[in-house]
Amino acid sequence: FQLDLDSTNWTVPYILQQILPPEVHPPPTSYEQIGHVAHLNLKTIHKTYGQIIGEVILNSVPNIETVVNKVGEVSGEFRTYDMQLLAGKNTTKVNLQENGVKLEFDVKDVYWCSRLSGEREHMLTHVFKKGQVIVDPFCGVGAQLLQAASKLECHIIANDWNPNAVAACRANVALNRLQDSFEQISCLDAFDFLIDVGLSDRPLPDHVIMNFPLASPQFLSALRWWSVPGKSRNAPIFHVYTFARDDDQGRSVEDAAIDLVADNLLPLGGAVEKTTKRRGELELLGCKVEARLIRDVAPGKVVVCVSFRVTRKLIKQIQGDFS
Repeated sequence: FQLDLDSTNWTVPYILQQILPPEVHPPPTSYEQIGHVAHLNLKTIHKTYGQIIGEVILNSVPNIETVVNKVGEVSGEFRTYDMQLLAGKNTTKVNLQENGVKLEFDVKDVYWCSRLSGEREHMLTHVFKKGQVIVDPFCGVGAQLLQAASKLECHIIANDWNPNAVAACRANVALNRLQDSFEQISCLDAFDFLIDVGLSDRPLPDHVIMNFPLASPQFLSALRWWSVPGKSRNAPIFHVYTFARDDDQGRSVEDAAIDLVADNLLPLGGAVEKTTKRRGELELLGCKVEARLIRDVAPGKVVVCVSFRVTRKLIKQIQGDFS
């Protein structure tokens, strides 16, 4: 009896444990798979052995053809990062499927996070309804919007500041034959885009997704230019993703995130001073505020989604009308 074994019969951490020197143990154990690309964020002690680590992943994991390591931090106006090829083909243009939708994009040119797939599924299952109008000023390659259009026949108004993301989104719309569902895909500053949405002759949308945790709340001041919704119109629901921490003032992470949103909607403390415990203030305006923890990104630092209704009362107060 002969049993043939190769590297695919062991896990990557086990192989690395055997071949890397003890002084750099424990070996890296996680990576993000984006299509055929394995993306690592190696610690300093592992970088000397990056090529070996890359070759092990390449030879051990099916469907991986390229292994890269992030160089530096996510930065710049388009939130991208430099990367170093560790093993395999020098190509980062990927093809993948998520929730039945086909996606094509170049990893080095756009922001992408596979870990948000569960959040995209949550929005489809628990938030969006069939035929609703969804606006997204930070649409990226369009994954969330394509799924809403495909699964729920939603109508889409999309935007991104990154021209590479916009090009990929347009290509993905055509790839999935969803052109009729996308009314607009623009490449504008998100602030200007949001103002245009509020001043358009079109009815206000059902949902506005703002998944740019680094700065989403800062764009809420665009609501100052919105037309006041009619009394009979359902209030749009904003979903604002932001980073938040709990603090020594007794606030939870959720309350800290809500206060950050409120400060940008109604800056009672001015441009510098921040205010606290403002959930009740937004509730009095009919906003029906909710906050959900999305994921940890660092010790004590969490992405939170704050959802609230943009009511007639809220818009009037933002614009200084307290009647």
